[in-house]
Amino acid sequence: MTPKEECEVLLDKILPAAENLLKKNGEFYPIGAVMNANDKITFTAVDDDKEYPLPEDMITKLCEVHKTQADNNEIKVSGIAWNAGVQDPDGRNQDAIVVSLEHRDNYSVIICEPYKKGFFKKVSFGNIFALEGRNDVWKK
Repeated sequence: MTPKEECEVLLDKILPAAENLLKKNGEFYPIGAVMNANDKITFTAVDDDKEYPLPEDMITKLCEVHKTQADNNEIKVSGIAWNAGVQDPDGRNQDAIVVSLEHRDNYSVIICEPYKKGFFKKVSFGNIFALEGRNDVWKK
């Protein structure tokens, strides 16, 4: 598989997990997942001593865990999902699930899935779009 295809495999695991958390709770803390050299996908946990940690701190900690795993050649794909406000391709501000995906072979992309919350925790999702990746785990 190509780096893009391997990132898509990880996306197919982490995005539904984020969607389910959003549907269930109306929000979610950042989550992470990785793919190892044998194509096994595992979700990443981070500890925080605060009862209500800041999402930014959790994203930073997830990046640190994934970077350590990458430096030790334990993983080939990193994925981190969080909730954020984004601007869609039409210039509208939207709430979205944001997933940063990185591959060790110099591929990085950010996937955004806009959503709207309705009555009774009903969540409707919009069209997914991509942005340029961040390269937080494997620096260029």
